[in-house]
Amino acid sequence: MKVFQDCETVLWQKLKQGNTEALGLLYDRYIDDLILYGTKFSQDKQTVMDGIHDLFINLYKYRNSLTDTDNVKYYLLRSLKNQILKESKIKHIFIPNTLLPKSYMNKNSTASHEDHIIETEYLDQKSFRLADAINSLSKKQKQCIFLRFNENRQYDEIAEIMNVSVETSRTIIYRAIKVLRSNLTTIALLFYIFL
Repeated sequence: MKVFQDCETVLWQKLKQGNTEALGLLYDRYIDDLILYGTKFSQDKQTVMDGIHDLFINLYKYRNSLTDTDNVKYYLLRSLKNQILKESKIKHIFIPNTLLPKSYMNKNSTASHEDHIIETEYLDQKSFRLADAINSLSKKQKQCIFLRFNENRQYDEIAEIMNVSVETSRTIIYRAIKVLRSNLTTIALLFYIFL
């Protein structure tokens, strides 16, 4: 892994010197990770692609003011997130389809119109509660949860991306899950009390 990091820091330095080939190599190396990470902040693939495009244009345009980094991937992921949020004005986290009930995902379902309305209301409430719980997390916790459960990353990969130790990545995720459980339980109790 050290060789890979050395290689990416060399590319980063070449980019800072104006080398367009280094910019292209960084793009080729990280495009898949950027697309996957970008979908966390926008469901619209075009918005994600535009954000990536703008990110690389800005990298080259402002190359003289780029700071040194020993983790280029993390720098790019964070920059993309900021770019998408700035452009789309998205203030909430994307709720993936994996949280939807199977009947909602089955387009061949023959449920009645009322069933669809009830299910839509249920999903709205569930998504709202989950989004509220997720928004109560710190930025670091949100990113660790995303990497662990949306990208199925191992703790050592998360530690590398987040530039922390493996033990710290485990602790961040553990505490985030604890906060989510607590918030979801509290929200569910309040929801049922006031209905």
